[in-house]
Amino acid sequence: MAIQEDQIADLPEDDDDGPANEASLGSIGFAAVVAIVGIVFFWQSLQNNSPAGLWPRMLAGALVLLAGAQTVTAILTRLRAPQQETHSAPPRASLHRKIFTAAWLLVYCLVAQLTGFGPAMLVFVPAYMLVMGYRNPIWIVVVTAAFALGLTLMFDTVANVPVWSSRL
Repeated sequence: MAIQEDQIADLPEDDDDGPANEASLGSIGFAAVVAIVGIVFFWQSLQNNSPAGLWPRMLAGALVLLAGAQTVTAILTRLRAPQQETHSAPPRASLHRKIFTAAWLLVYCLVAQLTGFGPAMLVFVPAYMLVMGYRNPIWIVVVTAAFALGLTLMFDTVANVPVWSSRL
């Protein structure tokens, strides 16, 4: 175990400096688009009157609230302290991470349709955490278990939709 941890600690740092400045025009535009998409999804979820429609409504509502708050915060920050836009290219590692995340979520959705959301989540969450740099096995197990518990509570308990016994 100690040898493996030493090897992980010796990995070179990537050039990803973290997320973009929240007051950049790109961040404001992205948050605004996500908020608009959330509003569209919320509107569509209102057409589903079954108990299974609760989950999409909750997700869309959370998406609208969080993306809307991010948009307002970014606009207010930009208005208080105007910043010059830099036209430098984003770090290559950051771009690769974004592309990987989008592709990973697409594959997750496709596999979840075939195997069900529960089994797909048990594979995809830990694998994604490993790829994104989380190496502590305790945290990987805790986060995966929290996702499994949340998924079970939301679908099986609240919406009466079986998550673990069949595909959705």
